[in-house]
Amino acid sequence: MQYPFTDEQKALAELTKDFMEREVLPVAAEMDRRPDPKDCYPAELINKASKLGLRTLAVPEEYGGSGSDLLTRTLVLWTGAQIEIGVIKCISQCWKLATALYKRGTKQQLEKWGKMFVEDDDCVGSFLLTEPDYGSDNIYRQPGPELGLKTSAVKDGDFWVINGAKRFTSLTSWSKILLVFARTDPNVSVSEGSTCFLVHGEQEGITYGRVHDKMGYRLYPNAESFFDNVRVHKDDILGEVNGGFQTFSTIFRGSAELIACNTGICRGIYDYCYAHAKERIQGGKPIIEHQTVQMMLSEMLMNIEVAEQFMWRICWGVEEDDSFNPRFTRNGKVFSDQVALKTIALATDILGGIGIMRDTPTEKMFRDLLTFLHGDGTDSLTLLRIAQTLENPA
Repeated sequence: MQYPFTDEQKALAELTKDFMEREVLPVAAEMDRRPDPKDCYPAELINKASKLGLRTLAVPEEYGGSGSDLLTRTLVLWTGAQIEIGVIKCISQCWKLATALYKRGTKQQLEKWGKMFVEDDDCVGSFLLTEPDYGSDNIYRQPGPELGLKTSAVKDGDFWVINGAKRFTSLTSWSKILLVFARTDPNVSVSEGSTCFLVHGEQEGITYGRVHDKMGYRLYPNAESFFDNVRVHKDDILGEVNGGFQTFSTIFRGSAELIACNTGICRGIYDYCYAHAKERIQGGKPIIEHQTVQMMLSEMLMNIEVAEQFMWRICWGVEEDDSFNPRFTRNGKVFSDQVALKTIALATDILGGIGIMRDTPTEKMFRDLLTFLHGDGTDSLTLLRIAQTLENPA
């Protein structure tokens, strides 16, 4: 690690590494291979992580958490991702839930929803934005009211009645707290007419469909959900009516999450390739002594380290720099996706056939990297958002 971390941050990273190696690594491969994706959810591991304080890192100290900053949380995520991505991604989703609650929630909401989250070691949350017909484009400012979210919320006295369907939403079937984004004003664009609602996962009118059978990130499952006249009290609106876009921006502003996931997995791949290159004999000597392999390892490490500098710079910028340009986050996301693809290509060349065997850890890492390249918006849509800011260089 090149960043000047504090002793406390280093200790937390070591705690995370120990937990992942001791509790997660021995069972992760078997859980990943379970044929039914519903059986891949790591409930017991999340509970154990919570008892170590990892689940509530983003909760302010006065409410029972650690109050850890973005840099600390990103360090924990990056450390865990080098060992197994699914479990630590479940934990980082809890940080986003806490960020939403404690930055946008009212005192009454914190007493109800915040208390539920902090006191229950099994409590996780889900963000329900993606729909059958709309995904990444929901976070792209649409020009008219006919585009974007179709899930609706209609006011009925002190309640709002939600109808619609969501899909590809992570941890939905297991979440006790749902953040449901719905259209509350159908006459304006989604960025001006959507609202975020706090909904209990067992609320009447909610049904859950299939758990998606993904090729990777299988310990971080996602699923379909359906809302049939789900009644939500007005006090459970997170933020303002028609302020859903602002709530979403609060959660994801300056997020280095996906960069940490990508670079963490890439670090794990690099470490395996480096160890393999020292042991594998070809031409009468370890392949690390062959110049071509040295060049491939060097290129892999160079790409990873540059992406990591994006990550640490984002963490610092969000916390310390009032003039921080959110385009930097988007640049980092796209660049880390490109690094992920290049890392797979180089690793495949270095490892040969062994790299894709089920009993080799890189096989799962390859699948995990490829699975989430679309996360937080596809690269093509992210680049479109970057293109809108070209006149204002950082």
